[in-house]
Amino acid sequence: MLGICLVLVAGVGVIFGRNILTSHDTTPAEAYDWSRDKVYDTLAKGLKDKDEAEFLRPFEGEQAKDRAQKLYRNLVKVPFKQARFEDLAAGGQGGMPVAFVHQIEGIDVAPVYEQYTFTFAQKPSHEQYITGFEGATEPFQGLPGTFYPAPWDVYEDMTVVRQGRVLIVADRKHQEDTERFAPYISRAADEDVQAWERSGADQTQVSKGAVIVLEPEREVYEKFYRGPDDHDSLEAGANMALPKHQAKYEDKVQYGGSRIVMDSSLSRFTSPSWREGVAEISRHEIGHAMVAPYNSARGALPVYPDAWVSEGFAGYMEARADPKKARRDALWSLRGHPFGSWYRPQDDVEAFYDKDAKERHANYVFSRLTFQYMARKYGEEATFGFVAAEYADPVKQREHFRKYLGVSRSDFWDAWYRFVLSEIPGMRLSD
Repeated sequence: MLGICLVLVAGVGVIFGRNILTSHDTTPAEAYDWSRDKVYDTLAKGLKDKDEAEFLRPFEGEQAKDRAQKLYRNLVKVPFKQARFEDLAAGGQGGMPVAFVHQIEGIDVAPVYEQYTFTFAQKPSHEQYITGFEGATEPFQGLPGTFYPAPWDVYEDMTVVRQGRVLIVADRKHQEDTERFAPYISRAADEDVQAWERSGADQTQVSKGAVIVLEPEREVYEKFYRGPDDHDSLEAGANMALPKHQAKYEDKVQYGGSRIVMDSSLSRFTSPSWREGVAEISRHEIGHAMVAPYNSARGALPVYPDAWVSEGFAGYMEARADPKKARRDALWSLRGHPFGSWYRPQDDVEAFYDKDAKERHANYVFSRLTFQYMARKYGEEATFGFVAAEYADPVKQREHFRKYLGVSRSDFWDAWYRFVLSEIPGMRLSD
């Protein structure tokens, strides 16, 4: 998060679907023989073959077909490695929890899901069809979220711009801006991924692409992937890690990919220095997405990396291209801030994202300084290895300091304190 669509693919351009009808197929659904498995197979085949008529066949009623047509015309613009619908629960008619299981080519390391509710009707012969569908408002039993709505649910006409490692999604009315920002987002993705590759750190679960949604209307921005109640007025961008579909507790990979959303109405996109601003926020959020598949949080009591780890690493990637600018920011942000040998970067998520803008920014800066010191002292291979280990098993932090940095946790913080004092004069010291 910075205070989530990009897809890893080659080339640049705008993707459009093929075989799109100009009007609905008006053949009644009752004319076809449908089991629910047949319904799902037909939807998957329609997407795979880019056949709109095939995709719309299981839907009954003009309203349901209208909504399905909009969804189809957006979905066929995305380069899915796989895309299918399936039951989340056994049952018969009425509202059924359904997963849209999908994996974006070159982006997701494993299939992820979005949850819908389909309303099925059944003929006397037990054949089924869809009379309505909507996004799920509550996660199905045991699932961490619905991850509805995605851009393909929100936009009447979705534009998808491909460049290099990234796939950028926006409302078609913002296509010109999306194409203008794309080269800087793409370059940021290259810088992040190449830095990790050059470091020599483990790459087995690194996501080398990203999906980014650019949205300038705050009310729309706040909808994506997380529902109506998750609002943060200080947020400029966010990365949402998506759980692997049907991950077992013992699976090494628990998260299949990420979705990034950025508020393109803010100064990073609108100021005279927008090129630098777009690159900075992109490096930050893509940094989050790159390591998200290492996240091992699972079960009823998931354990996540400390806030200073996740945000400090992303801040380091953001500032890596211009450390002098980052130091100027730190000098300005931390002047007069209380500091002493007792101080540690914030580990608690709720406290990290403080409602006070100045204090929240200080939390970002102290966390970033932690990784700037770590990389300068121990090198990027050790630093990135530490990050991957923290995501994979955050309860073993003491071991990670020893294994990757060769130092105890307490000795690390003592040395970090001296580093910060030398780098950032002007803080209010107290012990």
